[in-house]
Amino acid sequence: MQKYLSKSRILRKLCHCIKKVRDTVKLRIKSRSKESAAIAICVKSVLQRRGKTLKRFSCRKKELYMQKYTK
Repeated sequence: MQKYLSKSRILRKLCHCIKKVRDTVKLRIKSRSKESAAIAICVKSVLQRRGKTLKRFSCRKKELYMQKYTK
């Protein structure tokens, strides 16, 4: 898997992942929404593998703001 991708490609992967996972996720805590659980799963799989964390994003406006991941 490529470590360095353009922001538009990462945003497309992130939004696509959220749409797919939102339909299949099962919640353990009923107070959380399916969308927030899907965002958490997709941020972990799409962004953190590339050493980034999510600051702010919007699938509708095609905006993505990332930070470098530090442990």
